[in-house]
Amino acid sequence: MSKFAYEVRDPKGTVLRGEAVGPSHLDVVLELKKVGYEVLGVWQKPPYLPGTSIWRIFHRASVEELSLFTRQLSLFFSSGVGLLRGLESIAGQGFSKTITESAHEVATGLKDGRGLAESMSLRPTVFSQVYVRLIHAGESSGALEKILVRLADFLERDLLLQKRLRSALAYPALVFGLSLSVVVFLMLFIFPMFISFFDGLDVEMPRLTQSLIALSDFLSNPWVMGLGLVVLPFGLYQAYDRLGRTDEAMIWLSEVRLRLPLAGPLFHHVLLARFSRTLAILLEAGIPQLTALSAAGKAIGNRSMERAVERAGVRIKNDGKSLAAGLSVEKVFPRLLVSMLSVGEEVGQLPRVLDLASDSFDLEIDTSVSRLTVVIEPVMLGFMGIAVGYVLLAVFLPVYSLVDKL
Repeated sequence: MSKFAYEVRDPKGTVLRGEAVGPSHLDVVLELKKVGYEVLGVWQKPPYLPGTSIWRIFHRASVEELSLFTRQLSLFFSSGVGLLRGLESIAGQGFSKTITESAHEVATGLKDGRGLAESMSLRPTVFSQVYVRLIHAGESSGALEKILVRLADFLERDLLLQKRLRSALAYPALVFGLSLSVVVFLMLFIFPMFISFFDGLDVEMPRLTQSLIALSDFLSNPWVMGLGLVVLPFGLYQAYDRLGRTDEAMIWLSEVRLRLPLAGPLFHHVLLARFSRTLAILLEAGIPQLTALSAAGKAIGNRSMERAVERAGVRIKNDGKSLAAGLSVEKVFPRLLVSMLSVGEEVGQLPRVLDLASDSFDLEIDTSVSRLTVVIEPVMLGFMGIAVGYVLLAVFLPVYSLVDKL
């Protein structure tokens, strides 16, 4: 029997985390579903490490691997090989342990008589709710081949967006890391050696130098080093993890993220592009509008915007409003998107219009990334100049004092 950590949502919407023991991941998931929980994740734990939800980080599949998995599965299915043989072949093609185990479990589910969507739903850390809904729609409508291709395209575009963001922010991050490393190296190694030269001399240290000496002594303390490298990051993660269990805290953090200067508009456009593209593919698959809207909201990745989508869904359901009218009340959805949705509903081309909207937001993302890069680079260089200048002044001021006394 193996030990597993799990994360579930009860019927009231509260996120619960705990541990369970079972012969396999699949058995634990099925038992949790029988109790009535919505399973968000189940991860096997090494027996010698303490229980913590940090295990979910190591049991998620990357977008790159999932897109490649989906593309290969679509090729196997369209070529007539079949899903079962395709999954068994994929499991032996050098994917990560998470994808390999998932492919094995989905294949086992097919052998046991389950559908593809039902089998995938037992691995929520790999196959999201949107992914499973689309697979289910493809199975129900007989258009699984088309859905797999669209899913692969969707994941590849998402991956391309992530790579663009990483490449754009790589240089500022490198400059920041180098500047921080230089300052820490000067403070911990060069500066103490230089200051020891003045210990036997009758030289009064300037206040700037005294402040750097105090800071250097503080940082060189082994307890402080241990706190900064181990205890503090772990404590911050645990605090964020506990905040993540309450809707109020997550909504507040989500709103703060959208209001950040410079980075806020970039995050907003990324989320809008993801929402538009997800809703388009769901509607094109024939999923009912309210169901598609709910699934697209949960795929956004921002609790504040997800709540806005939920409120819009209530207006559409209870007041009979259109999709555009339901979203127009929420400030997080710009007028451009609302206007395009209104036109799409009038001409009966809502999925096509949503695709065009996502392309428009992609262009906005490129503009925001360029603007952010242009602003961050001089800020990072300024920070590096101030930090290095502070250390150099603290070093050379005692030298000038010594020269004046000669």
